[in-house]
Amino acid sequence: MSQAKKPSAPWLLVGVLLSAHAAAASPGNALVNVSYFSVTNNRTVVDECECGLYGLNSPMAAAQGLVAIPKSHDLKACSQSTEFSDHGPLPWIALIERGNCTFSDKINIAARQGASAVVIYNTPPGSGNQTIPMLHYGK
Repeated sequence: MSQAKKPSAPWLLVGVLLSAHAAAASPGNALVNVSYFSVTNNRTVVDECECGLYGLNSPMAAAQGLVAIPKSHDLKACSQSTEFSDHGPLPWIALIERGNCTFSDKINIAARQGASAVVIYNTPPGSGNQTIPMLHYGK
């Protein structure tokens, strides 16, 4: 019996670029570029939007890399022992679900694992796409 092959991991390349009008002490808009290979259409799909915000007091610099998610069923990455999906030696971006701990906790946990950037997303589905500034004082 033949089974359809599924990709072992969804490989995404995300680039986050600084909007020209952003300032360090205030939230700045982030231009988000997502590229991925669609097995359904057999082609690379590129999507771009100015739909992100840099956190207050977070470094505002460009970042790009493969996306990695927490390995556990809990995608909130609040545990110090959180590990992320395989991302290889390339720069990578942590994709983390919002909730259960501070934004700073999530950012610091991912940074200690070597993430070059962190994207925190809202849940549950249907909760909206509202972007809000988050406060992060660093380490």
